[in-house]
Amino acid sequence: MNWQYFNPSKIVFGPGVLRELHQQPLPGKTALIVTTNGKSVQRCGYLPTLCGELEKAGVGYHIFHEVLQNPTVENITDGAALAKEKVCDFVIALGGGSALDAGKAIALMAVNPGSIWDYFMACSGGRQTPKNVPLPFVAIPTTAGTGSETDSGFVISNLQAGEKLATGHPGCFPKLTVIDPELTVSVPPKYTAFQGYDVLCHAMECYLSPKAMPLSDILIPEILSRVGKYLPRAVADGSDIEARSEMALASALAGFCLTMSSLTLQHALEHSLSGVYHNLVHGCGLALLSRAYLANCAKKEVYRPRMAKMADALLGTTGSQAEDLVRATEELKQACGMGDLKMADFGVKVEDFPKIIAGSHTRHYDNERLPITDGEVERILYDAMG
Repeated sequence: MNWQYFNPSKIVFGPGVLRELHQQPLPGKTALIVTTNGKSVQRCGYLPTLCGELEKAGVGYHIFHEVLQNPTVENITDGAALAKEKVCDFVIALGGGSALDAGKAIALMAVNPGSIWDYFMACSGGRQTPKNVPLPFVAIPTTAGTGSETDSGFVISNLQAGEKLATGHPGCFPKLTVIDPELTVSVPPKYTAFQGYDVLCHAMECYLSPKAMPLSDILIPEILSRVGKYLPRAVADGSDIEARSEMALASALAGFCLTMSSLTLQHALEHSLSGVYHNLVHGCGLALLSRAYLANCAKKEVYRPRMAKMADALLGTTGSQAEDLVRATEELKQACGMGDLKMADFGVKVEDFPKIIAGSHTRHYDNERLPITDGEVERILYDAMG
């Protein structure tokens, strides 16, 4: 049994820890704060709190608040330009997965030439290797779902190409991650559900992946158990700080698993889907695809024992079959208000299937225990359409 694991991030976890940020050593003197173009971090007081903590620590800052729901190449170019103009020496991302992913990419592009798309290795990406180490990065998530707070990867959309791709860099691991579950209580129920479903899919895919490691195999049943128990509670009552804390922990643990194992076709397909339909939220896209993806896996003996173990963890039972995982995930969606989602609600068209399939040809497409074909992927999409 041979394996390696690397994660250099310091993690501070607990309700209220953002208000203690000034006590933490920070990796620079002038920060670029990256947030989305929404108003929630300001309205809920998270951004003013962060700024106050930086002032207490004697750290200067500039704010970039133009990141879209699915961060774009243009977002990264503009954020990196501001970091250079203001001579920022580290980046802080405050927000959900969009802000965190954009923060990592901006940290990379603040010190490297060209476009961020030059450094993607699939589809129309430039397949170049960055020459310079990114600026230090600090992650402060305000959602429980992305896993980006504990890994080195990020996902960016190219609107011109109609593609959405994932990549990463070892230098994009956060130097410091501040996970304060109090920052997630303001997330509306619908988005709490979508983000929690992303956690679930991170865990399930890492368990099904042929790259699964002993450490990830130990963590994933714990993650699934927490999601099954606490996601419906967090959706039903956003102020339930126990449920919010457990989901924040599940998200962070799933992020660890992303660095130990790897995602599979389901994520490759969703990234392509929301690259074509840019209004589609990532976790919602996963919820649309998961039944068809898991049902396809259940047809193959190589997946069935692991699917049964995941069903046991999610349901809190023993003796499950692979099909029980399909049922359990559908019941979880129903319990969290996602049971009636349909592809047609987001304008998905059969005639776009070839483009969606082509855009899924990334490293995750090939990360299945058995080789998969475009014909099989097309059948999964038809099944997901209902």
